[in-house]
Amino acid sequence: MISILNKSNKYSWLKARKLIAILLYYDFIGIFISLVITNIAYDFYFIEIKEAFILFIFYSSLSYIFGRYNLQNSFGSKINKKIIIKDLIYIFILIIIYLLVINLLYENQENNLLYMRKLPFLILSFILSTLSSIKIKRNFKKYYINQNNLFFYGSSSEYKSLKKILENNNTELSYNIKLISLDSKLENDFNGILFSKKRINDSDYKYLISQSLQFNLNLYLLDDWLETNLNRIPNEYINFEKFIKKYNFIKLNNFQSRMKRFGDVLLSISLLLVTLPILFLSGIIIWITDKGPIIYKQKRVGKNGKEFYIYKLRTMVIDAEKTGPKWVAIKDERITFIGKFLRRTRIDEIPQLICVLNGDMSLIGPRPERPEIEVDLKSSIDNYELRYLVKPGLSGWAQVNANYAASLDGVKLKLSYDLYYISNQSIWIDLLIMIKTIKVVFNCQGSEPLV
Repeated sequence: MISILNKSNKYSWLKARKLIAILLYYDFIGIFISLVITNIAYDFYFIEIKEAFILFIFYSSLSYIFGRYNLQNSFGSKINKKIIIKDLIYIFILIIIYLLVINLLYENQENNLLYMRKLPFLILSFILSTLSSIKIKRNFKKYYINQNNLFFYGSSSEYKSLKKILENNNTELSYNIKLISLDSKLENDFNGILFSKKRINDSDYKYLISQSLQFNLNLYLLDDWLETNLNRIPNEYINFEKFIKKYNFIKLNNFQSRMKRFGDVLLSISLLLVTLPILFLSGIIIWITDKGPIIYKQKRVGKNGKEFYIYKLRTMVIDAEKTGPKWVAIKDERITFIGKFLRRTRIDEIPQLICVLNGDMSLIGPRPERPEIEVDLKSSIDNYELRYLVKPGLSGWAQVNANYAASLDGVKLKLSYDLYYISNQSIWIDLLIMIKTIKVVFNCQGSEPLV
């Protein structure tokens, strides 16, 4: 049977997180198995279901934030000592944190003693979850080894372009792509053939179909495969017909637009109130550092190319751009000591919530760029203006998947993520970006320039 997979997966970002869903399920099972074993061992209802559920929320949240659900360092087929020691240290840290929280919540010594006696339950829960996750990640990796073995049918220049895109891929999975032609002898253990619809004719289609039948291979349209598997749309492979159709469908969804605006206003007010003490303290430190202004106002470009001002806590020295706008460099000497911390933790971005409230920005969307810099970007990068189709955001799909752009190549990479977001907007992907933003902030990731 011939399988031509030419439809983009609407929730490809969810498919890419299948591993997280599986690990969450097994963590849930592991904790509740521990609940049953511990209660039987103590011969009375020692652990409540509510407590086990709270533990699951606590454990899974920290696991996501600190990277336990990542595939990194888990590519091998065997469980080695290094991995076990690392995960056991992780378990120990989680138990200590959990017990500290319990001690803060319960001042009564009798309750404290009771919770200390539940230590075996905690240890058993974390060990079961961790060992199961190690095994699952091995199987997950082995499954994707064959899935990611693909042939490519096309020109050598296009093949080189594809290889470059995959080298800049910001995922934990690697791809084995082999160039083939009409004379090539195909091998086993390959999942399918990638091809570009724009660059093949009828005879090429006949060849692809015959190979698909003979070797039981899937046929993947290149632009769809890139979008679904990389969660971004490289500029050189954008399918305008599909892009415009998807964007227009989203634009006409008034309910989603109203919900997004309602969420923007509600969360912005809440975040401003919660972070007010942090802003006040940061402002004092900035002023003490060099007696300069605390808030930095800068012109940016938003939806439909409209210019507006954003507000940030100042992280650079006074007159940092007296010679004109510059990209931020690695170890940029213009950034102050407190500025480095504010950038890494994203605290400097909090005043932009004012721009969200007045409607110039949204909480989620492409990051707005400076008009002086955009003059060069629009002339150097095709389709750059497509970013103007939506409101810019405080955080975005590009921000949680790639570092700060400080070069033309960095901007091209981030544009590919922005194009993906524009054509796949939904309440669910916005929620995912918010969760990933929390993870990025906690891990102080993404503030280093992408050059």
